[in-house]
Amino acid sequence: MNWIKESLADAKAILMAPITNILCVAGIALLSISFVDYDKTAGITLHGQIHTGTIIVGLILVLVGALLLYLTSNPHAVKRLDYKKGIEIKRANLMIRIQTGEIQSVTASTKNTAIVLPANTTFVDDCATDKRTAMGAFFLERFPEKVTTLPALFLDLLATNGLHADKDGQFVAGTTIILPDAFAKPAKIIITASTIRKSGAGITSNPHVICSCVEEILKCTADQRVDTVYLPILGSGHGGVDRGIALVFLILAVLHFSKAYHHIKLIQIVIHPKDIDSLNQSKELALIQAL
Repeated sequence: MNWIKESLADAKAILMAPITNILCVAGIALLSISFVDYDKTAGITLHGQIHTGTIIVGLILVLVGALLLYLTSNPHAVKRLDYKKGIEIKRANLMIRIQTGEIQSVTASTKNTAIVLPANTTFVDDCATDKRTAMGAFFLERFPEKVTTLPALFLDLLATNGLHADKDGQFVAGTTIILPDAFAKPAKIIITASTIRKSGAGITSNPHVICSCVEEILKCTADQRVDTVYLPILGSGHGGVDRGIALVFLILAVLHFSKAYHHIKLIQIVIHPKDIDSLNQSKELALIQAL
């Protein structure tokens, strides 16, 4: 009876083993058999000839097993997010959609929609004239004649809202303002300080800043009847935060703070086409898929 139990245990182990192991072992076994002959007189003997059919099947099994092993051990090769089609994360009445696009090409035209553009904590820089930044791409496309007036406008709005810079000209990271209605084409425009600019340290950001921006965006839109927000990945780019990490913290911050601010129904995260490859290579891809 013991040998029966042992045989059953061995059979169970084989069945429970990963399919890749089974294929590779079976392929190697067939490759070995292809060099062996058997007859009643001589028994099992090696020979110089190859059983072509057996070796072909063996090779196929080994290759298939190796390919499956590679694919299953490399999650980026198995599944990537389809940013062009869009990825949706649903929580109660909130929808987060992640989709390829360019912030300056957003065509939303309702009064309940806002577009977020990142600035640094001085609110005075050359981002508005740099097409490589979200702010620059947007204003140079939509309001090229007003680009030079933006720094003064930002500072006036900050002062009007009782927000003042420190002795180094820095506002608190996450500080957020809404531009006048003259800029509400096609939607309300929100400026948020998602990067920190310090003399001698350049421009930086971090996950805490990203979360602060999200909280302030939701807070300042609470009384504006805004229910839809378009925004790029905050903190990446000049901020230096890995795009995968920045995207994960952006999503988590929205999920967290939306519990306190219920007016937002749709958050559309706009992924620039040039960022897709780096996002697909990000180790945080699995975390985004899990959400």
